[in-house]
Order: sequence, then structure tokens, then C-alpha cells
Amino acid sequence: MNKQLGLLVLLTLLAVGGGVWLTYESLPNSSDPQLLFADGSKKASGITAVRLQNSQGIVLQAELIDGQWMAKLNEYTASYPLDKTVLADFIQTLVHAKLLEEKTSKKDNYHHLGVEAIDNIDSLATLVSITSSDSVKPWQVLIGNKVNTGQGNYVRMPQAAQSWKIDQTITMPSSQYDWLKRPILSIKLDDIESITRSDNKAWSIVKGEDEQFSLKSLPKGRELRYPGVVTALVSSLLELDFEQLLPLDDDQWQKAIVISKLILKTKTGETIQVKVANLENDYFIQFSSDQFNTYWLDWTYQVSSFNAQQLNKSIEDFLAELPKASDAKVKVEEVEEGDSPL
Repeated sequence: MNKQLGLLVLLTLLAVGGGVWLTYESLPNSSDPQLLFADGSKKASGITAVRLQNSQGIVLQAELIDGQWMAKLNEYTASYPLDKTVLADFIQTLVHAKLLEEKTSKKDNYHHLGVEAIDNIDSLATLVSITSSDSVKPWQVLIGNKVNTGQGNYVRMPQAAQSWKIDQTITMPSSQYDWLKRPILSIKLDDIESITRSDNKAWSIVKGEDEQFSLKSLPKGRELRYPGVVTALVSSLLELDFEQLLPLDDDQWQKAIVISKLILKTKTGETIQVKVANLENDYFIQFSSDQFNTYWLDWTYQVSSFNAQQLNKSIEDFLAELPKASDAKVKVEEVEEGDSPL
């Protein structure tokens, strides 16, 4: 996908048609609410980056690289694919936002609305910067607090004294990982042929002719814990979410103990090795493959304890519990008592 096509995809998601974009102008004399940004549709095709920054640092640095929107996490690691739908929704909300009410223009009162400059360590604002190839300076706005009742946020242009209440509530990421592409694997349920646990707790899940997953060898006399327990594990792997991203050689991964090894095989013969590791209360996952060449092979993923345990199942976790010896004894006694003479 070339750069122009990538831009067209984002613009389609924005669905603003012949709407307005991100160039601020003085408000004309009108009783109708005016748009937060105006007269930017002509420059939309030149957008190359979106940055969100607060007093603690950069929350999101989204860049258009070879036609794909990528998030730059830091200067030492590669970029990671961005959920462009989330980015599009964010920009669309800004595009449609209208200035409803003038608020304070006094610097001393900015903190009440959360629109202080982000060079103030106590600022609650997020500075939004939109970079375009045909503009010398980025288009910027400070997004402040949500209004107490109803819908809306407080905003202020960085170089303007006047602050405003807008009619749209702007959803912001709380961390640099929030808007990254999910789930981790770009593989669908229909693509899977088998998943095998390859360590000392071996089991194998295979897809049958009916396209349903089952344990390859169900122990004699045993039943599944519930009908969908096998498919649930497959879904847990394919829908895997993450909390943080770390480099492949991160110290935490080097110190962690591998608790589970899985091999995923696709219908077309590719295999993916999965390692789940634990370090104290933290869990990590890495993927490797000789056939795939994709971004999720280049990272260590920190995942929740719940997600890690879903991929650390033993064969017994798939099976219904055996009757306890005491239960069996009670049943025998009941039968004997029932058969005894009156």
C-alpha cells in the first residue's frame, strides 16, 4: 500500500466527506456554534503525523510510514501498528466539535478547566498536534477536562487566552499502549489446524473434518469439563491482548521462567512457537516462526495473569473432575441399602 492509498483509507474512516479540518480561524459574527477547526479539508491529504502529549511526556506519536499508521514508542525500538479506526474516531470527533460557550481567558483560572499549558507539571491538559506535509507548523489544541454534566470538553488553543466548552467528549488514551493494534496475532480461527503443548505437560488440539476443535487423545473414561472448553483455549490465543510492550531481549524476559510452550500450526503448514513466562507477579509472551515475517515476532508482550493462565492449561484443565472416593462409597452404600430386605 503506497502513501496515497494509506491516506485514502484513513480519510474514508473519518467519513467527513466535504467537511472541515484542522486550521483555526477567527470566529465570524454568528449566533450558530462554530466548529473548533475549520477550512482544513484541502490539507487533509497531507497529514503525516498525530501526536498527543501531556505534562508527563508523549502519550502517542502516530506516524504514516509506507502507507500504514504506526506508533513510535521510543527512540530505541521499532514502531508498532496503530488501530487506525480508533485514530480515525478521535480525529472525527475533533472535526465535528463545535464551540458552544466561552469560558475563562484568565491564566490563573485555566487549572479549573484543565487547559493549562503542558509545561506546567500539574497540568491536566493533553496537547494535540496534527502535522501536515503542506503546513509549516502543526495544528494544535489543548484538550482539558470533561464537562461535569452532559457531553463535552474544555479546550484552548495554545497561543490563545480564550478557553471554550465544546459539544463533543474527546476520548483520550491513558497510556502509549492503548491505541495499538489488537489482538496480537493476525491469524483467524479458520486458519488454524492444530495447537500443541510441547513441554512436559503435552496435549494436542486438532481441527476435525467438521471444522470443530477437539483434544487429539481424550483419556479413556473421561469427559470434557464443558462443551466449548477446547475452542476456548484456541480463542484465548487468537484474541490475546497485552498490557505493555517490551523489547525481545528485555531484562525481565531474560530473568523470567518459561511456564508453557505451545506450537500453533496453520492449514497452510506454517508454525508459530509460543512461550509464556513468569517473573514474580508478571507474565510475558514471545512468538517465533520460521515462516512468518511480521511485527509480533519482534516484541515481548506483558500480559495479565488471567490471559497467561489460559495458555498454561494442563490436560486436566480440559476434563471434568473424577468422582471423589467418598462420593463413590456413598453411592455403593445407597445401592446396598436399597437392595437390603425390609
